[in-house]
Amino acid sequence: MKQDEIALSDIARLVFGQNPPTFLLEVMGRAVICFVLIIITLRLLGRRVASQYTLFELSAVVTLAGTMGVPLLDDKRGLLPPLVIIVSLLALQHLAGHLSLGSRRFDRLLAGGERVLLDEGRLKLETLRATVLSREKLFSLLRGRGVQHLGQLSRIYIELSGALTLIWSDTPRPGLAIVPRGDHALIAAMETGEHQVCASCGNLADRTTPADSACHGCHAHQWLPASASLEE
Repeated sequence: MKQDEIALSDIARLVFGQNPPTFLLEVMGRAVICFVLIIITLRLLGRRVASQYTLFELSAVVTLAGTMGVPLLDDKRGLLPPLVIIVSLLALQHLAGHLSLGSRRFDRLLAGGERVLLDEGRLKLETLRATVLSREKLFSLLRGRGVQHLGQLSRIYIELSGALTLIWSDTPRPGLAIVPRGDHALIAAMETGEHQVCASCGNLADRTTPADSACHGCHAHQWLPASASLEE
């Protein structure tokens, strides 16, 4: 459209665009067809797509959304090209699934692998950086699972879908409190007098460790009193 053809007072163009009002009926029909195609495609992609996405499945869904967006509103685009893309997408999904069943290496190459976020109460900061997960976000998720401090856990795994799997320790020990730092009363009630922990990774050390010493796990120099869980 040329610049001299644009006018803010042209209400009909703002509402209907350059197409006649009857095109809205065609848009409704296209929307119904696209919606049905999306539902059918998601069912054929597998049940996991409806719950947690892997990287491959998320890529498939984004491709599906992009495929349907243009022909939904463009009267110059037919519905056959998106249908061809959908068929190709389904074929690629089923081929990848078949190859993944036959080769564990291909499956890990395609979807990645599980990562360890915590080992015996100590955070693996390199894994947090690699997964672009902040400590604050992790602590928020752990609080929602009933965790009070890191010493309660033996392992935390981050799964392919991004979900967290917690392995509780059979012998809990003092650890880094994950309650909000502004809750001073609760933090004071949880503190123990025998140990301190690295404020960065949660590495446990004796109370006699000098305050300016470096953490053996992450080489940070900030220490906090270790915390124990409160009785329920």
